[in-house]
Amino acid sequence: MNIKTILSKPLPVVWYRLVQLVRLKFYHKTNFWLKIETKISQKIKSSKECWKQKSLFFSEEHNLYKDPQPEGIQQYIKSGADTVLKGNISIFDNPYHFEYPFQWNTDWRSGHEWENNYFKTYSFYEENKVIEYDVKFPWELSRLSFLIPISRAYLMTGEAKYLDYIHNVLADWKQKNPIAHSVNWYPMEVSVRSLNLVQLRELLLLAPSSEKTIDLLNEILILHGIFLWRTIEYTDVRGNHYTANLTALLLLGTSFKEFYKEAKKWQNYALSKIENEFHLQFISDGVNFEKSIAYHRLVVEFYLICFLVMQRLSLEIQPKTMQTFENACFFIKDYTKPNFSSPIIGDNDSASVFQNDGLPLNDHTNIVQLTSLFLDDQDLNNTIKTYCSSIELFGLERVKDLKYNTIDGVKVLSYPLGGFAIVKDHSNYFITDVGEVGMNGRGGHGHNDLFGFELMLNGHNFIVDAGCYTYTGDLKLKNQMKASVYHNVLTVDDKEIAPLIGNWGIANSALPYEVVVQEEQDEIKISGKHGGYQRLSDAVEHERTFLLNNTDFKLSCLDTISCKSKHTVSRHLHFSEKVDLTIIGDTVVAVLGNDRYSIVCDKESQPRIAEYYLSYNYGHKTSAKKLIFETQITETCKLHFAIEKLRDNE
Repeated sequence: MNIKTILSKPLPVVWYRLVQLVRLKFYHKTNFWLKIETKISQKIKSSKECWKQKSLFFSEEHNLYKDPQPEGIQQYIKSGADTVLKGNISIFDNPYHFEYPFQWNTDWRSGHEWENNYFKTYSFYEENKVIEYDVKFPWELSRLSFLIPISRAYLMTGEAKYLDYIHNVLADWKQKNPIAHSVNWYPMEVSVRSLNLVQLRELLLLAPSSEKTIDLLNEILILHGIFLWRTIEYTDVRGNHYTANLTALLLLGTSFKEFYKEAKKWQNYALSKIENEFHLQFISDGVNFEKSIAYHRLVVEFYLICFLVMQRLSLEIQPKTMQTFENACFFIKDYTKPNFSSPIIGDNDSASVFQNDGLPLNDHTNIVQLTSLFLDDQDLNNTIKTYCSSIELFGLERVKDLKYNTIDGVKVLSYPLGGFAIVKDHSNYFITDVGEVGMNGRGGHGHNDLFGFELMLNGHNFIVDAGCYTYTGDLKLKNQMKASVYHNVLTVDDKEIAPLIGNWGIANSALPYEVVVQEEQDEIKISGKHGGYQRLSDAVEHERTFLLNNTDFKLSCLDTISCKSKHTVSRHLHFSEKVDLTIIGDTVVAVLGNDRYSIVCDKESQPRIAEYYLSYNYGHKTSAKKLIFETQITETCKLHFAIEKLRDNE
């Protein structure tokens, strides 16, 4: 955060961040970071015994992977660890091959390298790059999550090659990333890396002959706490970064408060903020206020860790907090599609704390299972699988008899405060965003997608959200994919539903109202209005109504545009990369696998097919087709389109 941004904040935030900035400048000039690194190294080496206090994050069970396991887990652990040992590591669900030693500060796709400098000197917002490079790739590698499967294999087999690999990678990372002096020292990255390394440490604490590596981990983690304590991402409207800071400080403080005096402050600070911050970031019906499905999962992971540790510290958690947290967990279960994937609404940087359970990153069933165990509510769990993270956090005994639930009949699920409506059965799915832009009206990780929707038919993605390919890698494309025309919405005169502000903000002008979710005998009706286009010289009001047949999932969409003069109205539909589109007369035929669907619109509109970029995971995109219905209107009018499956002879 620069001086200009700091001075735009409320006075308490201005004071906090200015003091923090002055201190950081002082630390840099007085060589504090090098001195503290030397001091901690000496403290670890002079200790008579390896420090083994646990964080209370994991179960107290000692034989996690030695007793008989649920089917396939031991084979999964062994094959996953051996894959990493061969240099094959998945980054954002895409496999890459790395040669040891790693280039920790390089985007290996482009070869761009960030030289080691003081962390405050880096700037990542560069426009019009000749070569696309993105700091999130070295950041993701440096989160070191790939070491967790190796530690499981060592705990299970006792083979020295696994422990040697872990120790060598940690030592190499530490040497090449001196505290506060590489691109990988950024508070959010320090926080998530700390959570991953605490998981790694908890597993090694159960393993034999691991003291040397635990000592190394202790040194790295204490340095992470020292850095994070001085760089907390505090501001007026805080989001997932601040929550990550609190979660890491809680675990680090709990682990080291008896070994390193300052760590007690880390724990106390986190405990004093966690519960209040939770209520600032979660709406009471459970939806995270950043209005991103991917970030909702991530922040639920953070608070699960916090509440689990608080519970194990015998601290009371308010009933109101537990109820809202339970609502947040059920929202994950509710937005999960019949194929166990999640919709991509809002930003998606593919981040997860529990990403070593053998799942695609868009499958959130492991956090649902974890929260079902934490809340002792088997109605939450929606998978027959048993995940390693569940065994580690709660022990094998707790997961042995875990039940799961399947979708029974048509479910109509409404989150009126959070702004989502969902309809699904065992093979079909519909979700629409009927809420404001998020983050208390600032946008943040939300997109310009009011009344946008996703549609799954017969178990296959049909109409999808375009996703979020990149952040700083290509700022122009980032903003394009955040914009209205990249979502399944209606636009007027090619304007944004609400103006975009900078790289992250959206104006709080497109407020939904008169939203109705109504279930009738054969049909579900979801409708609402917004005034996002009231700012035009001829003020335009938009009302959208979805009608969904609950037997065959035929979708009808009626748009009412209230205005007094001429406008160009465009309705955008983005299809899965597996959908082929053809315009035949006044009908668009969509082919998906063996199924054919007709898309019919009003006579006043002209359909055209275009290409767009679709991104299911951060850093990866594919070309897909979109359909645009364009209409010239001169006054208030009603437009519609309908989607239904064609019979074999049609």
